[in-house]
Amino acid sequence: MFFRQVNPQGVKDKMQIAFVSSCLPRKCGIATFSAHLSSALGNNGNHDAVSFVALNNNESYDYSPQVIFEIEQDSLADYRQAANLINFSAVDVVSLQHEFGLFGGPDGIYINEFLRSLKKPVVTTFHTVLQKPSIGQKKAFMDVSANSQALVVMNRLAIGFMTEVYGIPRSKIRLIPHGVSETPYREVFHDKRRLKLEDRFTILTFGFLSPNKGIETMLKALPAVVKKYPHVLYLVLGITHPVEKKHNGEVYRESLEALVQKLGLEENVLFVNSFVDDEAMDRYVGAADLVVCPYHSGGQITSGVLSIALSKGKAIISTPYLHAREALARGRGRLVEARNPLAMSKAMLQLIENPKKRLSYAEKAYGLGRQMGWSNVSRQYLKTFSEAMKQTGQIKTFQMGKAPYPVSDQ
Repeated sequence: MFFRQVNPQGVKDKMQIAFVSSCLPRKCGIATFSAHLSSALGNNGNHDAVSFVALNNNESYDYSPQVIFEIEQDSLADYRQAANLINFSAVDVVSLQHEFGLFGGPDGIYINEFLRSLKKPVVTTFHTVLQKPSIGQKKAFMDVSANSQALVVMNRLAIGFMTEVYGIPRSKIRLIPHGVSETPYREVFHDKRRLKLEDRFTILTFGFLSPNKGIETMLKALPAVVKKYPHVLYLVLGITHPVEKKHNGEVYRESLEALVQKLGLEENVLFVNSFVDDEAMDRYVGAADLVVCPYHSGGQITSGVLSIALSKGKAIISTPYLHAREALARGRGRLVEARNPLAMSKAMLQLIENPKKRLSYAEKAYGLGRQMGWSNVSRQYLKTFSEAMKQTGQIKTFQMGKAPYPVSDQ
């Protein structure tokens, strides 16, 4: 498969960006992120200037024409070929979406073969920044950093890890939040009516299911809540994570369903086993009176789920993983100890019984979410791409649309 050649004289005001990422229709959070960011870049004056190099996982996908090359995860030759094709293309800058599990080799080191062969500027977005990496993870991470002109993280805490744990210069790091859709705020009853949930107090957890999701903590917390408020519905939206399903099938989901029966919660828990589109996601999140992120791990630095909940102006309860600690500070949500059903029960009851507190959380969450809109995020990426090009002497003048909201500097 070859790159579509672009006449440089015809794109003087457009930046040619190649994403290296998982891509839709592959069911992957990073694929969804890349699709949204590329669309937002198009809305900022770079329409048709974005292409994709797709990371495959031993499965074939019906990709859009924007996917111009495919890298099979475990094929080292594919990484070299992709780099060579980009080198001889009209691409100005590469946007690498980094997650260890996307790439082949121990700790995803095959991506460094691609970077070493590449002669175009690279901006790497790190979706995971480990505070306590293994020796192999640390080396792989530092090699990617060394071969990138700029590094993007989505959480301020990650900056400290990168400078202190990995020794990366602060000047190389950019803080750009996880983007979110910019749909206007709407009252919960509109979406409740569409989903026929008007008479239910709806608590939502959504995203890929895996044992780290902590759903069992929520289920164990529910009986005390349901005893007092029988109309409560806990809605769990999302398919089993593809990696979890590949290795263990539906064992985790089935264990949750068994726990629901054991606790007598059949009328109060609903599993929606679907990978929904943006419109359906908006409906489900919009219908939630409360969003809960009961995750076990404290090390998650970025969460698209949490970002979406903030953007929709939701009252949020979460365990104190890294993204939540930062995002829900200053009264934007409630943190509770992980794996603690009693603490979770108390937090849910307090918010069910205190609508004013729920509203306060929701309003402050929405305020932060407004700053995370894709239009602002894409402008910050374009600025970073331009800076990376200047570092390598590839200077091009291009136009950007006007930001509807103020854009933070760092």
